[in-house]
This record gives sequence, structure tokens and C-alpha cells, in this order.
Amino acid sequence: MNEATLHALTRALWPEGDTLGGAQVHWLVDGARDPEISRLVRFGGLEYTCLYSGRLDPRLAAAAPYLVHLAAGSVTTNRLLRRGWGKAWGIFTVAPAHVSLVQQRLHLKKLLRVRAEDGAVLAFRFYDPRVLNVYLPTCTTEESMAVFGPLDAVLAESGQGRALVVYRPGAGGMQGEAMPLPQQALGVSVPQE
Repeated sequence: MNEATLHALTRALWPEGDTLGGAQVHWLVDGARDPEISRLVRFGGLEYTCLYSGRLDPRLAAAAPYLVHLAAGSVTTNRLLRRGWGKAWGIFTVAPAHVSLVQQRLHLKKLLRVRAEDGAVLAFRFYDPRVLNVYLPTCTTEESMAVFGPLDAVLAESGQGRALVVYRPGAGGMQGEAMPLPQQALGVSVPQE
């Protein structure tokens, strides 16, 4: 990722700027996507929490989903975005300032398990942008409200980082809008699909 992409992504994530009283941006990252994610999160100096509870085996802790509070323009935020953008590391959440990290964690934990038609309980990796981009457009109004809960928006990369898709709850269910990023701004060669 080059500076132009980082700047465009920062503007998209914080359109009103980064203020304590404004909407807060978090990245729900999947530790299983890269062995460095857990270390970057734990030692990066940003506020974070693991979606899994209790004492975890170190291998499970390394592969767990982490909710990280991002601060626009911080060295750690920029390092995470440069390292993970375009690699399906996770999804972004935008919540009002009064919704704490703990409240978001409790809400998002409810989405980790789903019941299959045969009654089996399955893990649901909704925080993988490749899963979320397929799942959210199929949701009913009731289902999308359950996903959003206290969140104002959920954002996910698309097309290996060529676009950022912004999902918001609406009167008729979930509404998504893709914000393309110019390919030349990606700083990498992206194969055509």
C-alpha cells in the first residue's frame, strides 16, 4: 500500500475526522490470516480485546479474532493498515462514541456461532471480508439488524483491496456502497478477476 491508498482509506474510515466524541473505528482482525497479527495487536499500543473468552491455548490465541480500536494517523494504525489491506485481515466497525469496546465485543461475540438446518452449531467467520461481502447482501431486515446491533456501519475490503464496501442498516434492510480505490494507488500488481 502506498501513501495515496493509505490517505484514501483514512478519509473513508474517518470522513468527519478522528475525534473522541465522534464515531469510533475498530478493525476486527482475524489472527489466523497472518502469524504476525496477534503480535502486532498485542504490542501495538492500541486498545484491543479478543472475541474469545477465558484462558486460551497460545496457538488459539494467535489465531483468534481481535477487535482493535484504531486512531486515524497513528503509527500503529498506519502500520496495521499498510500490512493488512488487501489481504482479507478483517472487517471494520464504526460505532457511536458512547458504544464502548466491551459493548462491541459482547455484541460481536453473539455472531461467532450459527445453527445449521440440521441443528449443528457451527463457527461463523463473519469477520472475513470475503464471507461478509457474500453474506450481508442476502440478509433480511431482521438479520441485518442482528448483525449491526449498536454499530452505525460495517466496512469490508473487496477485490483484493481495490474497493472498500460500506454497509449501513436501512429502512429496507442492509444497504451497501462500494468505494473504489484506483488500482495504481494500491502499490501492488492486482490480477484481473
